[in-house]
Order: sequence, then C-alpha cells, then structure tokens
Amino acid sequence: MDVAASRPGRRVSFGAAAVLAGYLLLAPPLFVLAPFVLLTLLSRPRTLRELFWLVAAGVALGLSFTGSPEPGLELLWASGLVLAAVFAALSLRSRAPVFGRALVAVLLSALAIFLWEWARGVSWPELQQAFTTMLREGYQAMAGQSGTAPAPKPEVQKLLQPFIDAAPDLARALPGVLALEGLAGALLAWDWHHRIAAQPLGLAPARFRGFRFNDHLVWGAIFTLALLIAPLPDEVALIAENLLILWVGLYAMRGLAIIAAVLAPAPAPLRVLTAAVGILLLPLALGVCLALGLADTWLDIRARLAPAAPGGV
Repeated sequence: MDVAASRPGRRVSFGAAAVLAGYLLLAPPLFVLAPFVLLTLLSRPRTLRELFWLVAAGVALGLSFTGSPEPGLELLWASGLVLAAVFAALSLRSRAPVFGRALVAVLLSALAIFLWEWARGVSWPELQQAFTTMLREGYQAMAGQSGTAPAPKPEVQKLLQPFIDAAPDLARALPGVLALEGLAGALLAWDWHHRIAAQPLGLAPARFRGFRFNDHLVWGAIFTLALLIAPLPDEVALIAENLLILWVGLYAMRGLAIIAAVLAPAPAPLRVLTAAVGILLLPLALGVCLALGLADTWLDIRARLAPAAPGGV
C-alpha cells in the first residue's frame, strides 16, 4: 500500500472499527493482534490511550491461544507469532511502503515455517491431515456435532455439512488462505498502530482506495497459472494452487480499492447498500473485483476516472 506522508494520531472511525471487527470474526485474531502488540511495544507507549489498547490487545492475544494444542492449531499459532516478529523487525526502521513489507513478511514467515517443519521431519500429508482435523472439528463444533456444543437448528447443520465433508480439499488450500489472512492482518495492525500510537513507527498507510502494487507482478500470476496447467508433480501443483490463491486475493483487493475510489463521492446509504449487495452476491462480487484488479494493470482505471485539470485542451 503506497504511503504518501506521515499522519500520526489518525482518528478511530466507524468504518475502520467495522473492518477490524469483521476481520476478528472471520480470520484468526492472532494475525492482527500479535503484530499490533509488538508494534505498540516498539513505539514505547506513554499515554493512557496506548496502554489501554496494549493491555486490551494483549489480553485478547492471550485468549487466542486457548484450545487443545493440536498439530494444526500449533502450526497456526506459530505462523502468527513468526509473522508478527518478522513484520515488526522489517518495520522497525523502514520508511518503505507498508504493503511491500507485509508481503515480504508473509513470504519469509511461510518459508521459515516450511523449513521448521521440514527440519522436524513433518511431511505435507501429515500437515494436511492436521489442517483437515482442525477444520473438521471447528465446523463440527459450530454445527453442534461435538460433545460440548449445544444442538443447533437443522438449517445450520445443513449449511455447515458441505464444509465438514470438504475439509480435506479445504485443508489443501489453507496455506494460501492463511497467507492472505496474514497479509490483511499485518496491514490492519499497521493501520491501527498509527491510529493509536502517539509516536508511531514509520509512515502511516494511505487510504485503501489508493491501494495498488507494481504492475509487473502480473507476470508472477501468469507464471503461477502456467504451472497449474503443466504436467508437474503434485507437490509443485500444490504450491502453485496456493500461490494462485494469493494472487487472486491481491488482485481482488486491488479491484475492491477501485470500487471504493469510485464510490468515495457517493452518499453513505449508497455505499452501505453496495456493500450489502456485494456480501449477498459474494462469488459474483469477487469475480468483478478480480477482473477490475487485473484490468487496472494495463488501464490504470482510477487515473482515467480522475477529473481533467482545468485549462486543458
């Protein structure tokens, strides 16, 4: 995410709070809480506001480590802590854009976790089985199929049963999904660090509607897609599948930023209505965002939509 200028002390808006709440409900809280706590500690908090948020985030972070220490959950915990440490280290004295640092932190963390598991002699089938067990037990708990969960309504169980059945396939794609969630968590942690800290580290992030990245990265997406259609071993195909999930997420985020830029001058009720329709038609909305993000590589849509300077021919 490009950074234009330092803006310490950004106010906490309703929109920012809603985004954070949505992330905490839909993604592992560890991915945003751990980086936020480390960044806040590194900025040497002095005010009551900073100390309050630090204690609140620290307590929530501790609660996120509850649960039986099964292999899949342990790997999730390790991924969040490694990501937080790497992102904080890269951010300590950096004046570079936050998106690049967050993406590098995600890739370095994934490499570190892979090497750690390889050194322990843990194979991918074992990891996939651990992820499958973690997902299946999580869905079963929500569906009321565990011993301690209350019995849900039949429609809830019917809704979640396909996810329980598809747990092995979902586990195969989980690394790519976790990479996207880790990237979003690091970006959110940086944004909230600048909203809370009196003297935040580095430069504040720009508005989301200006989100973009190097156009040449599209060749990485094309190369990944080529790997998927090539006759390669299953291990290489697995890596390509998860990389493709990461690319899809990045370009969908870019497309969503374009929509946010287009709707910025619109009345608030229209923006809320558009968001509600997008949630209801999520697959279609994801496809539209992905198409816009890819097209922006060549068209620079936001520049074309900007009003012409006065006095032009």
